[in-house]
Amino acid sequence: MMRTDKSCRAAVQKLSIVIALTAMLGACQDNDQNTTESDEVSATANSEMLTTELGNIDDLSISAKLIDSAQLGSALDGQGSYTVFLPVDDAWKSLNADELQSIESAENRPQLIAVLRQHIAPGYVLATDLEKGLSDKNGSVTISTMGAMPITLYRDGETIALGQGKDAPRIVGAPVVAGNDVIYRIDRLIPPPD
Repeated sequence: MMRTDKSCRAAVQKLSIVIALTAMLGACQDNDQNTTESDEVSATANSEMLTTELGNIDDLSISAKLIDSAQLGSALDGQGSYTVFLPVDDAWKSLNADELQSIESAENRPQLIAVLRQHIAPGYVLATDLEKGLSDKNGSVTISTMGAMPITLYRDGETIALGQGKDAPRIVGAPVVAGNDVIYRIDRLIPPPD
């Protein structure tokens, strides 16, 4: 049984590496190729750094505030590239006020960082890369996160879900390219690992 778990983890890690490499290669391609995209998968390019751009996106103000509270801004604005799946404000507001206030407190900073890291993937995954990965892998693709577990994205009709089931977070709206990062809005928080 232990070997099966290890081989399964190894296969997931290898797939995550392949996806990350595909995403990096896709980001390096000539921007003049395949410039016709549907509204659902087009990205809004911006040279602003992630934290600056977050300040300009009205429905991500709570995510921006929490990234600031967790002191992750300098890391996200640094040399690396990240793909972030950030809950819109309504998703954060689904927590009761005490939970939200608690997660922002200084003494709960480690828990906040753990929650946010589950929403951050290393690398630069554009919508076209994501669509290609989903197409090539029969509707699902797994991406490593900075958190405890990878996330698996699934094609669900016209939407992309992060996980399965009716309560799985879904990507809403077009992604935003901010400096060397990509921001995807999601309608729910990614549940913590079991």
